[in-house]
Amino acid sequence: MAVFSPEELNLIYLYDPGNLRGLIYELRSMMAVLMPDENELRNLAQGVISKLETLSSSDYKKLCENCSPETALLHFNLGLGQELNETED
Repeated sequence: MAVFSPEELNLIYLYDPGNLRGLIYELRSMMAVLMPDENELRNLAQGVISKLETLSSSDYKKLCENCSPETALLHFNLGLGQELNETED
């Protein structure tokens, strides 16, 4: 089974409607509305889709067992830390 990074698991957790085909569809739909400068998210989503396309139904079910609200590790870098530090000066 493919190994997913924490960032990739975040996308799966956020966009998973409950089935593999639906997840791939949702990720592609999200990519369609990205702005041209959102290359990092586009590349991340494309990598997730590539890995998802190699999964069998049983692999997907195993993956989903590990992607629950209790185990999700949402790692978003919104740049807020840097902005907050700049305004404190």
